[in-house]
Amino acid sequence: MDCQLLTDAIQRKSRIRVIACATSSAELISVVRENQPDLALVSTKLQDGAFAGLLALQELRALQPQSRVIMLLDEDKAELVVEAFRHGARGVFCRTGKSGQLRKCLQTVHDGQIWANASQLEHIVGAVMQVPTPKLSETTLLTKREEEVARLVAAGLSNRQVAEKLGLSRHTVKNYLGRVFEELGVSNRTELVLCILGQTRSPDAENNRIPAVAYKVSA
Repeated sequence: MDCQLLTDAIQRKSRIRVIACATSSAELISVVRENQPDLALVSTKLQDGAFAGLLALQELRALQPQSRVIMLLDEDKAELVVEAFRHGARGVFCRTGKSGQLRKCLQTVHDGQIWANASQLEHIVGAVMQVPTPKLSETTLLTKREEEVARLVAAGLSNRQVAEKLGLSRHTVKNYLGRVFEELGVSNRTELVLCILGQTRSPDAENNRIPAVAYKVSA
């Protein structure tokens, strides 16, 4: 019943066509292997466990990296949001959201972007602030100052706050940030957060760039 309701909600007023459904991890892997879908909407909870979908995500990404995965959450919990992205999801969507937003989420991820709403982005930023600072300079050509700017921006500070903390002008911070984006292959702050969290670059993204991030601000 749940699969049928989702199918009806997705295909209503949408260009997206549902080609298969699965209710367990084994069925999920089999369906993706056989059909090679552009998108896979995977619930964290499947018949074989409360977090079976999340546990299957990594295997799913290794099996069919071209299939963009969206994690369907029962609850908007921080740890689920962060783990979904860490394991390769390109978007997360909570079941409490409206069907119209789900269709928009699917289309956005299909178009090569990443989907998360405002509260989910806060979860990601919170995770960044709790983990040890990555040594970006070991894998990039960032200067020490550019690395400092990258760390502070990824922690959620605005350009003004970064400027005040480092004793720089906002114009200088903006220039540094532009250099950081260029070196890391990202184009906005949220992509920088995901990059620092250790997200792998999409194999089908142009020039190995992480796709632009799209998100909605909940009312």
